[in-house]
Amino acid sequence: MKKYKIILRGMGIFATGIIGFKEEPTVEQVENETALYLDEKLLKVEPDTFHSENKYILTYEEVSIWITNNNLQ
Repeated sequence: MKKYKIILRGMGIFATGIIGFKEEPTVEQVENETALYLDEKLLKVEPDTFHSENKYILTYEEVSIWITNNNLQ
C-alpha cells in the first residue's frame, strides 16, 4: 500500500493528513479520497484566512511510514 501526505489549502481551511492507496492514484482519486476524509473528519483541519476563500490548492506526495515494535508500545 502506498501512503500519501495530503495538504489542502483554501476555502477557509488548512487541512493535512495521510491517505493510503493500493496503487498509484490518479488526481481524481486523490481528490475524491480527500473529500471523503474531510467529510468523515479524518484530516486535521484548522481555520485559515490567508489563502483564497473561493479556490483551493491540493498537494500530495508519497511518504514512507515505518511501524516498529517500539512505536507500538
